[in-house]
Amino acid sequence: MKTRLLFLFLVLLFLSACHGTFDVGMEHPSNSTATLAPAAADTLVPSNTPLPAATLPAATATLAPGNPPAPTATNPPATNLTLTNYIDDRSTPSQVIVSFYNAIDRKEYLRAYNYWANPATSVGTFTSFVSGYSDTASVDLVFGQITGDPGMSQVYYTIPVILKTTAKDNTHTNYAACYVVHETAPDVYSSPIIDPMGIAQGSAKPSSINASDASVLATACNGFPVGGNPPFSASSNSLNIDKSNFVDNRSGPIETVSSLLNAINLKQYVRAYSYFQDPATFPGSYNPYAAGYAGTDVITATFGTVQSEGAAGSLYFKVPLAMKVLTTSNATQTFVGCYILRLVQPAVQATPPFQPLGITAGNFKQVDNSTDVNTLLPAACN
Repeated sequence: MKTRLLFLFLVLLFLSACHGTFDVGMEHPSNSTATLAPAAADTLVPSNTPLPAATLPAATATLAPGNPPAPTATNPPATNLTLTNYIDDRSTPSQVIVSFYNAIDRKEYLRAYNYWANPATSVGTFTSFVSGYSDTASVDLVFGQITGDPGMSQVYYTIPVILKTTAKDNTHTNYAACYVVHETAPDVYSSPIIDPMGIAQGSAKPSSINASDASVLATACNGFPVGGNPPFSASSNSLNIDKSNFVDNRSGPIETVSSLLNAINLKQYVRAYSYFQDPATFPGSYNPYAAGYAGTDVITATFGTVQSEGAAGSLYFKVPLAMKVLTTSNATQTFVGCYILRLVQPAVQATPPFQPLGITAGNFKQVDNSTDVNTLLPAACN
């Protein structure tokens, strides 16, 4: 009974913060290793499926390569973003679905297509995928309980969800949907490239608008594999870069940098390397990059005020950052510097694959551990 009351409280709290009805449900840690075999191929995306309302994710932070620091993050200041209500978050299975429908809502169809692990097989060609949402105006989401089973290095999460859609002619249709979200544990990758958490399959069927959410969710995943409750530890929308959390969030510059630092703290260097837009150019080849963090135990980050500007269809961000690094020999190092990030406007990206927000450059200098880094951050990106 206490669990049900807590669940209802979290749902009401989330509803007060956003337009949609997002009940985020259970979340998972980076080292979660649940295995759940996916069900037979089932294709999602009804022709008039509308898009879901989404909330703006918190800003993120980045990490400096080459100079191994140790992790711990302080709350970053409000970020000057033009990415209003932009959600690109693969930290948890529910956030993958939220991000998918956020992309549909914003008409960023290539980004939406990219959340499918094998889109050509699952939802067809990109052109047909886009046409399937031509009548969609908005989608609200109601999540049921996410399930999965422990396994080795592969995790399949089964996610029941109600799609409450509004078409362009203002007609409303509800769908009982079920998604299987797949993740290969980031720890198992020893060299680039890494596949992030993505949608493996899904199905949506029209349901009565008058039916209770509970009754619809109870049968939404009939025919799909349903396991136990995975031991999630990550919190939705949390940018805690500590080893106890898992952050894979590119919703903004601070989120992206935080994801980088979190990956380094978790020794997931292939994942860390993936946050650079052109890693061969910066920070350079993978092996020296990963080796540069061999002595890093934990990184703690303090962020300055993010600067943003647009140019030629792209958004650029400068992220001032100070890092306290605890080394494996128990020494402390302090670094202050700046990361530069770039995002080609998602609405103008028209040819797969989608290119997410990524780090293009960075420059950091070591300073004395007694330095008040807050006095250096305002000029760190000059």
